[in-house]
Amino acid sequence: MRTIKNQPEDLFLGIWNLLLGAGLAVAPWYFGFSGEPVAAWNAWATGAAVIALALLTMKQTYAWEEYAIAAAGLWSCAAPWILAFAGTAAGIWAHVGFGIALIVSAGSALWRLRDSPAAYEI
Repeated sequence: MRTIKNQPEDLFLGIWNLLLGAGLAVAPWYFGFSGEPVAAWNAWATGAAVIALALLTMKQTYAWEEYAIAAAGLWSCAAPWILAFAGTAAGIWAHVGFGIALIVSAGSALWRLRDSPAAYEI
């Protein structure tokens, strides 16, 4: 599995993932679907998981962490249909939007891990 020790200039993707996780966690209040228990709890749980994973990537990034963030993004995109969210479309589109952003962010980090000369196998 590939890893890289982050330099200060490499922290952008970790901070971006942290912000995406926090955004997903506060989305039920901001977008007004906190009254929909399934959608709100899914946003809170997925957001908390992404925040935890993003904090792990701050010092050193491992490929498994980025795969887990991508999986959280995929779950966020699919959850509205798997869990059958009820109510407004705000909960659905918030999950899909944050999910796509997480997938793109994790993909960028994985590409960096693949192509960076500072990355190495453990």
